[in-house]
Amino acid sequence: MARGRRVSTRITLGGDWLFKGYLGEEWLWNLAVDPKGGDRRWWYQGSVPGSVHHDLWKAGQIPDPYFERNSLLIEWVPQRTWVYKREVVVPGEYRGRRARLVFEGVDYEAEFYLNGELLGCHTGMYTPVAFEVGDKLQCEEPNLLAVVIRPAPAEQPQVGRTSRVRTHKSRMTYWWDFCPRMVHVGIWDEVYLRITGDVAVEDVWVRPQLADGLGRADVTISTEISARLPVAVDVQTTIRYAGQVLAHHTQRQKLAAGSTRLEENLEVTNPRLWWPNGHGDQPLYQAEVRVVVEGSGSEDSDRKVGEFGIRQVKLLANDTPDDTARPYTLEVNNRRIYIKGWNWVPIDVLYGVPRGEKLERLLTLAKRAHVNLLRVWGGGLIEKDAFYDACDRHGIMVWQEFIQSSSGIDNKPSEDPHFVEMMVSEAEQIVPRRRNHASLVIWCGGNELTAAGNVPLDDTEPVLGALKSVVDWLDPDRHWLPTTPTGPTFGNSIESIERDPLSLHDVHGPWEHQGLTGQYALYNAATSLLHSEFGVEGVTNLKSLYAQMSEEVRWPVSRDNPYWFHTSSWWVKDQVLRDAFGEFEELPALARASQLLQADGLRYAVEANRRRKYRNSGTLPWQFNEPYPNAACTSAVDYHATPKPAYYAVARAYEPVHVSARFETQVWHGRSHFEAEVWASSSLIQPVEDVTLESRLVGAGGAAFISRKKVVSLVPDCAIRLDEVRFPISDVHEEIFFLDLHLRDRAGEVLSANRYLFSRAVNLRPMLDAPPTRLEVEKEAAVDNWQVHITNSGLHTALLLCLEDACPVGATGYAYFDDNHFCLFPGESRMVLVEWCGVAPRERQVELSGWNTGQYAVE
Repeated sequence: MARGRRVSTRITLGGDWLFKGYLGEEWLWNLAVDPKGGDRRWWYQGSVPGSVHHDLWKAGQIPDPYFERNSLLIEWVPQRTWVYKREVVVPGEYRGRRARLVFEGVDYEAEFYLNGELLGCHTGMYTPVAFEVGDKLQCEEPNLLAVVIRPAPAEQPQVGRTSRVRTHKSRMTYWWDFCPRMVHVGIWDEVYLRITGDVAVEDVWVRPQLADGLGRADVTISTEISARLPVAVDVQTTIRYAGQVLAHHTQRQKLAAGSTRLEENLEVTNPRLWWPNGHGDQPLYQAEVRVVVEGSGSEDSDRKVGEFGIRQVKLLANDTPDDTARPYTLEVNNRRIYIKGWNWVPIDVLYGVPRGEKLERLLTLAKRAHVNLLRVWGGGLIEKDAFYDACDRHGIMVWQEFIQSSSGIDNKPSEDPHFVEMMVSEAEQIVPRRRNHASLVIWCGGNELTAAGNVPLDDTEPVLGALKSVVDWLDPDRHWLPTTPTGPTFGNSIESIERDPLSLHDVHGPWEHQGLTGQYALYNAATSLLHSEFGVEGVTNLKSLYAQMSEEVRWPVSRDNPYWFHTSSWWVKDQVLRDAFGEFEELPALARASQLLQADGLRYAVEANRRRKYRNSGTLPWQFNEPYPNAACTSAVDYHATPKPAYYAVARAYEPVHVSARFETQVWHGRSHFEAEVWASSSLIQPVEDVTLESRLVGAGGAAFISRKKVVSLVPDCAIRLDEVRFPISDVHEEIFFLDLHLRDRAGEVLSANRYLFSRAVNLRPMLDAPPTRLEVEKEAAVDNWQVHITNSGLHTALLLCLEDACPVGATGYAYFDDNHFCLFPGESRMVLVEWCGVAPRERQVELSGWNTGQYAVE
């Protein structure tokens, strides 16, 4: 289909701006927004989109906010008024055109000026503001554009009262347990001039509905058009896939001045379905709406193109006798999907600064870890378009919460009609801007909103009921949850389970390791239908720790150390570590021990939930990433986008076919027999026959105390118990031993492997005293891939080998490892595939080390 000449265009106004801070109304006194003003001193170069703190840091006006306790020195920043300005020159060809100045997001309250004239004011970081400026712009001459950002509003930190919240702004930066207080302000999203003819396309809403059998999609395209004056137009609607036109229709319309909404219905036969990660591909279609004014020939007044996916998402009841429970099981395109999720937080405390490479890295890590859903936490952000676009491409479903969260002292939102009205207004603008994304499957009212007694709120709560009404109206094809957990019981604990096991529907917690026996007892007893938030704490990667904290303040690791308290707050669990390992004398051993507890604790929790599929329909550990370089917290990936061992542990637990073990404890002192059940969990839609299960108990010296094989069949999309292992502890002759499990297909290829570490002692101290062993390392290099072959040539198991990209923190590019953080028996070999992305060949180097090995450089 021929396309006409395009009149509409977008002039991006991002990049370099000037900025300056003021007290009170000094900016007005100094004519800071007037082209003829004389305020010339102390303007610094900033960036848009961006964050005021980041601009000040790069201008040398504040210390590195990510280092040690420097954030305490910059808490004054959001208390100032900040003026950003730049000159704009518009080409003469746009003279007489309709021109709108659009700010996609300013955090939080601002005034906007063009050539000294006030255009208007706006409050709210998630809602855009636009001004008609076609008759105000001086074409081919400099125009002064200025934004006055008011001081940030006072708001509640993590510990406070939700009932006092009056804004729809990220709460995290007011202080959270994983984010110091750095209250964000700035022009945090795109700024541009939108040039069109007299008629503009304001919104295109694409609603594909699959017919029974999934062989046809009826696509409703609802378009909002605005006209400056009454006019006749042709509205051309087209659906394309990979550049090919699949459906097209033109309708003639006589428009009145103002806004008009039109609807078109087109059909796509044999649609390519969008699937969650691990279940199929993610084809994306394009819907284009083009408006041609009568008498203009083929010249379009405006056009808008949006991507969409074709899929059908339902929520089904869980396998539970409790008929009062909400449905939590996702069904996509008539196939049940077990949620392999994580909780997602903003990728940076200074979230206005574009970090496209880091965002892609984190979502690629999620995809490689078999993740199919991210819950965007209600204390963080309504994310920018780039996040949803990437999730569409990667097949990662999104559970998006409105920005409301618990506060500890009270967790109930305000019932003030003005607050409810503000939230409704926000939602009415936010929802249409996200609803075309195939990845978006759930809207939620907020995080951990509860009444007295920690009882989760429902849609009878005024603000939650109002938000639900907006979603029902503007995005009726999405699912809705009032809050999470939905209850009726809030928390996952032994006490809650014993009191009323059927009441644990959607639950949260705990967020700490429960001990070498308690961790396993809790998750063995679990009865939840959906476990949407829980975690285990862990020290960050040492390279990250060393970059954020000077050597002289790194020890001791304690909440009494102000540097650890500032960057770890609640997550320095020194007593948990002492109980598990005894005393530590140096930081590297403590960090490794902490990371082991986090990895093993999360792995077991995820496996235990997955063994209850579909009584339990999904698991979402807290938290995937972190917005600030914490010394310790519950994240699986550190601030610099380097995975911790927990990332790899959960990635294995999420693999399509996974062999796991159910047991009572990690330490077997005082017990007569080692006992474990062996299970397999499958996400495949076909059975797998003639599978060989290999189960071994192996000592750290490599000797097998028991070895057995059994031929089994794997049931599709199900978890089944395969076998049990029982062996006298008195016949285990080493302090450290392992349960080693393999599933092999009929050709002998490994479908899944798992290895659990145990101690015969009262704790895991023998790991710290393990005899050294040696490794042999070889590398085979292709263009962007390495094969690293590792062999344990010593006499003792190499404990928890870790491969790291040797590039310094903050260097360009990343390495991806297909396996990491594993134990290697004496004489055993393993090949690890390393994929390089954006790292120059001369800078590629890998460091390999273990608990009881030396350090090896692979280059």
